[in-house]
Amino acid sequence: MKKLLSTLLILFSCSAYAQTPVRAFGAGLELGVPANSVFAIGFGGSGKAEVPLVSALSLSVTGGFTSFHYKSALIGSSTTQPAVNYIPVKAGVKYYFSPGFYAEGEAGNAFQTNYTKENLFIIAVGPGFIVSTGEHSGIDFGFRYENWGSGRLRQTAIRVAYRFGW
Repeated sequence: MKKLLSTLLILFSCSAYAQTPVRAFGAGLELGVPANSVFAIGFGGSGKAEVPLVSALSLSVTGGFTSFHYKSALIGSSTTQPAVNYIPVKAGVKYYFSPGFYAEGEAGNAFQTNYTKENLFIIAVGPGFIVSTGEHSGIDFGFRYENWGSGRLRQTAIRVAYRFGW
């Protein structure tokens, strides 16, 4: 997966030129596929605000809710174990290589809402693109690799969101 993200980042940077980002907010759904984990899959939703800093660079703040579901083979009984729920809160930067194509890096914390109520530090990086639906609106497709809690949970995630700017 790291090779795929690196390849996409290189492809996007080959046609790099500045674009002026706009203030924007997006709400969307997320799908996470954990690697080497007791979890099979993660589902959630998030909201993301974006504020331009300079030229093609923006500050982003993301908050949401994610639910990770255990692999059924680990349970060993006929009962289903409840999912583990987190509230991830992240801040980062987004750089636009060309209109609609970007790379983003974020860091933050995930607060567990059930079980042990642990907090996990998050690092997330990845590319994305926005399909325009209007002058300042569009569908945002974001792909990222996340590391939660110094390797306790690693996942590849996809976010699809409706984004509008002003």
